[in-house]
Amino acid sequence: MSSFVLKLIAAVTMFIDHAGLLLFPEWEFMRIIGRLAFPIYAFCIAEGFRYTRNRKLYFLRVFLLGLVCQIVYTVVDRQLYLGILIVFSISILLMALLDSFKQAMRGQPSAVGIRLAKLLRVETIPNTNDRIINGCLLTASVLTALLLCMKVDVDYGFFGILLPVFTSIFEDRPRRLVMFTATLLALSIDLTAGGFIYQFWCLLAVPLIAVYNGRPGKYRMKYFFYIFYPAHLVFLYALDMLL
Repeated sequence: MSSFVLKLIAAVTMFIDHAGLLLFPEWEFMRIIGRLAFPIYAFCIAEGFRYTRNRKLYFLRVFLLGLVCQIVYTVVDRQLYLGILIVFSISILLMALLDSFKQAMRGQPSAVGIRLAKLLRVETIPNTNDRIINGCLLTASVLTALLLCMKVDVDYGFFGILLPVFTSIFEDRPRRLVMFTATLLALSIDLTAGGFIYQFWCLLAVPLIAVYNGRPGKYRMKYFFYIFYPAHLVFLYALDMLL
């Protein structure tokens, strides 16, 4: 199964989920089907970060679209609620820090170390210092994300942020799938304890991820999936207001 097919499944199930939430709240099966969307998108975010040629641009696309959606959320709901694209933006930042930390642990000049060296106008940062700096920065960032989730309503919570991050820890597919499954299970336990009884259905996404072939597919339509997220919300909110 290609990444295009995975994204298509995620888009369709997300639409069904949000239609159930806004238009047919009594139809529980729509919310159950919708549990597939988030884990598939989270996995695709990890894959996108892994293969993108420009990580800064990748982050900016997700973050700026998330910022626009965030403004709409805040105006409509009149409360601070961090939507899924902001969650994934935080995940991308943490994945970048994790990647820098892994570089330092391999004895290579890390991305953080290189930028710090330029800032301090020195040739290089010693590897021991590089490891310590990266480790401290990564730990502080994870703790900041945790504190944010404790203070603000964040879509899918702390484990939602960590799902793409933990998926990206290893390079080989078997261990990536194990980390993905373990974090998804932790997320399910966390949200179910919070009262969302449908969340364990998200584990049905694991078999779909398991048959992913690592290829983009014949059709990519990258920007379609970026546009689809706000477009389907506008459509459903407008339909809800009309009805």
